[in-house]
Amino acid sequence: MYTHRSMMRTDGAFSEAVTRAVRGAEKGTRAELIVVVAARSGTYLDVALMAGAAVAALNLLVALFAPAVFPPAVVAVEVPLEFAIAAWLAHRTPALLRALSPSARRRRQVERAAAGHFIAEAVHGTRGRTGLLVYLSLLEEQVAIVPDLGIEGTIPSAVWSDVLWSATGDPARPRRGSDFTGGIDQIGAILRTRMPADDTDGNESADAPRFVS
Repeated sequence: MYTHRSMMRTDGAFSEAVTRAVRGAEKGTRAELIVVVAARSGTYLDVALMAGAAVAALNLLVALFAPAVFPPAVVAVEVPLEFAIAAWLAHRTPALLRALSPSARRRRQVERAAAGHFIAEAVHGTRGRTGLLVYLSLLEEQVAIVPDLGIEGTIPSAVWSDVLWSATGDPARPRRGSDFTGGIDQIGAILRTRMPADDTDGNESADAPRFVS
C-alpha cells in the first residue's frame, strides 16, 4: 500500500476499484490498458536540500544579528542540525515539494518516468501494438498516457488531453481514487468509439494496477 500525506490513499480498495475500471474500459475495444501507480517520479532531493539550506541560513542570521549572544559552539551544532532536520522534513512533505518545484519540471519528470515504465511493463508487447499505459504519479498528482503504435496511429494525441482527472478543482490533477477511476472510464469511452473490438480481441495483460516506489 502506498500512502503519503496530501495524496490519495492507494490501499486494497483503490486497487480493486482501478481493476474494475480497467476491465470496464477494455470492454468493447481491442486496446489493452496497463496502469502503473508511482509514489513519485523524481527524488526532488535538491529541492529538499534547498529548503534545508534556507532554514539553516535564516537561523544563522538570527544567531549573528540577534541582540542575544549565542555561544559559537552552540551555533556550530545547531545550524547543521537544523539544516538536516528541515531537509528531511521537506523531502517527506509532498505539498511542500510541489510548491517549491516548477510545474514544468514536475510534468517533465512524470513524462520521462512514464516513458520508462512503458518499456519496463512491456506495453508494446501486445499482438496489435494496442497497449496503452496510464501512469499515475502520486506526489506530482499527475497522469501521463502513453499509447503504443497501434493506438497512436488511430487516435490523435490531443484527444487524451480531453480526459478530465478531477471533478472539482484542477481537472488535470486527480486528488481522490474516484477521480482516477473516472478518468479511466473516460479513456474507455474514447477507445470504444475509435478502436472498437474485433474478432481477435482478448485480454493480453493484467487488469490490476502495478505499484512502484
